[in-house]
Amino acid sequence: MRRLGDERGLGLVEILIVLVVVAIAGGLLWGYFGSTAKTIEKLQEQRPIEHARLAADQATLASIKGLVDVYRAQNDTWPADRDAVLALLAAPPRFQCAGNDFEYDPASGGLSLRVTDAGRC
Repeated sequence: MRRLGDERGLGLVEILIVLVVVAIAGGLLWGYFGSTAKTIEKLQEQRPIEHARLAADQATLASIKGLVDVYRAQNDTWPADRDAVLALLAAPPRFQCAGNDFEYDPASGGLSLRVTDAGRC
């Protein structure tokens, strides 16, 4: 007769328990990696970096607009041209979007960005 302590190997129940645990872990990992891929796709569609660059360019334009408004208040006229606006700045503006720059209308003192679409940044 065999004693209970001398049995070797795994029984069918133990093997099934291991398979169930591995299947559950695999299902959880599959769901995690699937949701991560969807999150990455969503981030690429939203283009947050391009939106941030455009927002930085808009903030730069707002600061230039502030200087133009101060010039108008002090001199009772708008700067004569784009070069006069650039002369108001301590350094030329550095826009974040590639190829972006500002346009100036001396008749109205209006400023605008050349690139206004985040998809073009």
